[in-house]
Amino acid sequence: MQIPESVVSALQMKSSVRRGKSAVRRFILPRSTTPGYFAGPGDQIVVAGMFRTANGVGRAALSCYRALLKSGHTPIAVDLSGMFNQVDVASEVPLEEMPLGGRGTLILYANAPETERALMGLGLRRWHKWRVIGAWAWELSIVPADWVRQTCFLSEIWAPSRFVQQAFQDAFSVPVRNVPHFVAVDPHAKAWPSPASRGDTTLRVLTIADGRSSLHRKNLLTTMEMFSTAFPVKEAARLTVKCRNLSLYRQYEAEVMDCARRDPRIDVIDRSFSEEEQRQLLWNSDLLVSSHRSEGFGMHLAEAMAAGRATIATGWSGNLEFMTENNSVLLPFVLEPVSDPTGIYDSIPGARWAKVDVGAGARALRELGGSPARREALASRSRADIRTMLRSHAYSEALGFAHSDLPPAGKKRHRL
Repeated sequence: MQIPESVVSALQMKSSVRRGKSAVRRFILPRSTTPGYFAGPGDQIVVAGMFRTANGVGRAALSCYRALLKSGHTPIAVDLSGMFNQVDVASEVPLEEMPLGGRGTLILYANAPETERALMGLGLRRWHKWRVIGAWAWELSIVPADWVRQTCFLSEIWAPSRFVQQAFQDAFSVPVRNVPHFVAVDPHAKAWPSPASRGDTTLRVLTIADGRSSLHRKNLLTTMEMFSTAFPVKEAARLTVKCRNLSLYRQYEAEVMDCARRDPRIDVIDRSFSEEEQRQLLWNSDLLVSSHRSEGFGMHLAEAMAAGRATIATGWSGNLEFMTENNSVLLPFVLEPVSDPTGIYDSIPGARWAKVDVGAGARALRELGGSPARREALASRSRADIRTMLRSHAYSEALGFAHSDLPPAGKKRHRL
């Protein structure tokens, strides 16, 4: 069928308008070639991110903001959730508008596909004297080719793990720093008592996933299979599958629900949790398991370890920033080409990720589930390791502050 000339002309016009708008945006937005600077005492520090979104990127921005406060800075939290139509929880911190006067540093928790739009929405332009840091996350060792063009707006990139840092350094020419997320360990409590230590005779296992981050990458179905294999149906064990956005992927949702129907001890939750609800979820679990194919960091794993929960996870990718054979159970795997039915990761030529050993995972669950003493030993080591590995002052060091530059605890810097 031949397309009418009028339709072709309209499509060409629309394409030209899009290219024109893109060219204007790229002309007025900040450029990485603009001379930057390191933040000094009194300079404004803005953390922009999805503070009203219960995903990993939102929690990463929250962690950065809290760590800067803990280090004696007075950061400004600017929310991007509404800009990207992802508001699903209340903010845990006070939010402000983006300040454009003077100069300062913007730490932008938005990935490459959202960077240009975020900078436009924040009102940051080439003539503003701001250092722009892209706090980007990724889950594979090969980065999408179209991410490169977004680096021209950044002075540098922060990667949450050495795994991600290496992928970015292989792909980009801008400086890339490894700045792991801060995860707090409660100094006033040795651990939140697990259900087993509170007298619950049913083993409580937890796994967590977000559909927007690829349920196939999170590998929920394999985790559910490992659980049912490890504990025959009459045994006192339960698995909670905590999801967000599961309903966006109907085929995967149907498979998850079918698996849950076959084992009535599996509970599926599909909604966003507040920070307090997430804390209670960990409180009511004995251990957390992840059979992920790849992680850029694994915030939920670090938070579980900080809360005194034993963890089992695939022994590959960004979670090795803080997970070791001494503080967790790392599952064996083989690498295979990436194939993602959700389409989120399926167009990266040459990319590989992990295929976990299901039998080894079931045996690890069985062994750890039956040994409260070993779970407590792992929890004790993991809390100590999280405290030293995921430090609050890592952000200040990345900004160029020596630890001695920071004011004593309790004293605040003044904004311009």
